[in-house]
Amino acid sequence: MRLTQNYPNDTDLFLSISSGRAKWTWGDGVALTTVTAFLYFSIRMALRAPMAIEGPAISLSPAMLPLYAGFSFLRMLTAYVMSMAFSLWYGSLAASNRRAEQILLPLLDVLQSVPILSFLPVVLLGPSAFLSQNIASEFASVVLIFTSQAWNLAFAWYQAQKTVPGELREVASNFRFSPWLRFRTVELPLRVSA
Repeated sequence: MRLTQNYPNDTDLFLSISSGRAKWTWGDGVALTTVTAFLYFSIRMALRAPMAIEGPAISLSPAMLPLYAGFSFLRMLTAYVMSMAFSLWYGSLAASNRRAEQILLPLLDVLQSVPILSFLPVVLLGPSAFLSQNIASEFASVVLIFTSQAWNLAFAWYQAQKTVPGELREVASNFRFSPWLRFRTVELPLRVSA
């Protein structure tokens, strides 16, 4: 697509760029309202958060190591299952809907660029305002593990969806595969074997 396709001539393109005044659209209003609401609710929750968060009492006994390892495994497993479910849904939606792709991919790119530990104050202090500190800290650890995996998995699944050969999609459509059968026999085996 040529850059000047929407402009009758190069002079109109130059005037639209050099005017320096961008027109506000409804999308700008939605973005501004969303950011304002997010900031407002974040400040309200921060005011209700405890001044200090005490960690759980940890036993240094070697007999407790298997229990702690089991808790860590459950946290990682929970975050991984959530990451996979999110990635399959998000990547499939972005790959199958052109309009959604234009919104979801830049959003995912921005979220991926945010350092994981910068989510820590939000996901720890926010839930601490209305949950017990032990539950809030468990929730925060699962969310941080989720954010370390979900963005890359979503991008990988999106790319996998975009590279499924059209012939396979056509065969699945002609044989009227259900979404589950299409996923199980066309999309997933193609990605596993690649």
